[in-house]
Amino acid sequence: MSPIVREYYRVPREDRGVYIRPPPRELPALVERNRRLLASWTFEFAGGPLSEFYAAARRELLGLALTFARDRALACDEATDAGPVIVTGHQPGLFHPGVWIKNFLASALARAVGGTALNLSVDNDEAAGLVLRFPVREGGADDPPGAVAEEVRMAEVRLADVGPALAYEEVSVRSLRQQAAEEVRAALAPGPMADAFRRWWRLLAEAAPRAANLREALVVARRRLEEACGTRNLELPVSRLADGEAFRLFVAEMLRRHEELFAAHNESLAEYRRVYRERSAAQPVPDLAREGARIEMPFWVWRAGEARRRLWVEPADDARAPLATASLRQAGGLNGLTLFAETEEMGTIDVRARRGSGGGPADVEQLAALRQAGWKIRPRALTLTLFARLAVGDVFIHGLGGALYDKITDGIFERLFGVRPPEIVLASCTVRLPVEAYPSTPRDLEAARRRVRDWRFNPDRLLSGADRSRAEATALIDEKWRLIREREATRDGRSRAWRRIRAINESLAALAPDGCRAAAEDLARVERELKWNAILQNREYPICFYPAEELAEFYRDVTSI
Repeated sequence: MSPIVREYYRVPREDRGVYIRPPPRELPALVERNRRLLASWTFEFAGGPLSEFYAAARRELLGLALTFARDRALACDEATDAGPVIVTGHQPGLFHPGVWIKNFLASALARAVGGTALNLSVDNDEAAGLVLRFPVREGGADDPPGAVAEEVRMAEVRLADVGPALAYEEVSVRSLRQQAAEEVRAALAPGPMADAFRRWWRLLAEAAPRAANLREALVVARRRLEEACGTRNLELPVSRLADGEAFRLFVAEMLRRHEELFAAHNESLAEYRRVYRERSAAQPVPDLAREGARIEMPFWVWRAGEARRRLWVEPADDARAPLATASLRQAGGLNGLTLFAETEEMGTIDVRARRGSGGGPADVEQLAALRQAGWKIRPRALTLTLFARLAVGDVFIHGLGGALYDKITDGIFERLFGVRPPEIVLASCTVRLPVEAYPSTPRDLEAARRRVRDWRFNPDRLLSGADRSRAEATALIDEKWRLIREREATRDGRSRAWRRIRAINESLAALAPDGCRAAAEDLARVERELKWNAILQNREYPICFYPAEELAEFYRDVTSI
């Protein structure tokens, strides 16, 4: 049976609307089902039983997360690899409340099942979200809601100066624009938004001097807010995960099985497109490419300070092996795979199951040597969730967009490993900013448009009793309805009648010019207010403009297990 089932997930539109699937009360049972499923897997991975790889990977990654927390004095609960691990993750940029709910749900579920909550900070993604967006009401700021202000607009302030196509982990903390705080403060009126931003900026400024990069400063500032709200999840940057031994073993296994991975990836994409009737070859992600003997792998690769590039591999012979494998060549040949960053050759690894000079798998040692030479190999979205669900957590909590992507991961799971993948959890919400909106509604817009239309085509319906009783109006109304009842037989006759009816309507409307003008002005007001409300009520403003404790109280209510 296909693992990809066609489903659509609707982001809540109403303020404080929540989407969690399965419902929170059912999640402990889901954790237990997944743990039984993981324990039933008996296939080999990375040269041994999956259970050995899984246990070692969890110990290592939880240890890395604990070290990250202790080095930055982040409050966290002690973790044990024996208990359930609830994983979620997102880019470290400026995300909205619909994303942040995942961290609080992970915390609530971990407490309910006696486990550990772990957030993966996806700093290998392109740093594209470093802009502070927020609504500004200019002119008439002291007016009550509903008054005609001069303008409501969405302001944008760059948080950092970032080069093109750089990953978050490559963005220096020196790129932080100190003037960004003043630009935001100058635009915001006093109130809850300004207070929330001032608090967040203070935490960011405190974290920045000791941070290795801007990503780390952003993570620490967010974690300080979470601590104040009683949430103590572990945090692990994907860059640290990817430099660990477990992920290197995972990469080596995927490279050994590069043709299988290539096929599983593209076949799962094709299945997704077929099930969802997606015609674009670029959606939801492009296929891996093949150029002769070279094939693309679902990993990023780059060196410090560089833009991300795609990883390609090509079979190689002994002559192309790097110095790192010279001893292996002397020991009896090499089944090599040459790695490329796009077209730049990185080196060659031995993908046979053999031991290197250090006693570990030869290809893993060679991947470590490439890292020592400056090359960073990082997962893409699908390989990150494949690794996380295979080796890190018992449950992965996704947003609604990530859940659609992960259907492709489900397909890769079944094709590569021949097993049913563990279940995931979906979570999102909509929370509006603490600003008062204008009173107009879509129904008001419909009514205002109808009134303007009636003044054009049916002014006799809108005239006051006094205006209708005027002799001129009575004659015009009688003539109009006679022309409507006595439909002309010829096209020319109907055309003359239509022109006369239009002239009559104009004459009737002219009897009450204030009514026509008021209807037009009311329509313009409603349209303006709805346009402004679309800005004020946008759900994707970053959490730094929300009072953190109010958000946390809402999250606790809706994630209660």
